[in-house]
Amino acid sequence: RSMSQVDHHTVKMHTAFIKNKGDGDFTEWRKAWTMADSDNDDLIPVQEAPRIFKDHYNLVHMKDAGRGAAAEIHYMDDGAEFAKMVEDMKQWPGSKLMSYDEFLSALHEYVDIKHKERGALYDMAANIF
Repeated sequence: RSMSQVDHHTVKMHTAFIKNKGDGDFTEWRKAWTMADSDNDDLIPVQEAPRIFKDHYNLVHMKDAGRGAAAEIHYMDDGAEFAKMVEDMKQWPGSKLMSYDEFLSALHEYVDIKHKERGALYDMAANIF
């Protein structure tokens, strides 16, 4: 898949983040972080970022849609693309342990990049999701 290919699941997650950014409420991301932090040290390796996206997607999916866990295809690309972005742009190796604050800061950058790539699609989708 190309870096700019999207489906409605990706758009929903990104528009949710943009809403979180607007209202400053990252509660669901913090919950997902805690769920993905299997050893409870508040650090997660970059290469395990897809787990954070999985847990976040499932939290939102269950809350907004009233459904169970989503299929892996719905969130894995974002998590993998995020990990690749921080490896490329920040020179963070996959083994680097990120704090939640580092993750959230990098997530802001990631969504900003994707918003620039996809522009009007997200703006239009904000009215749908």
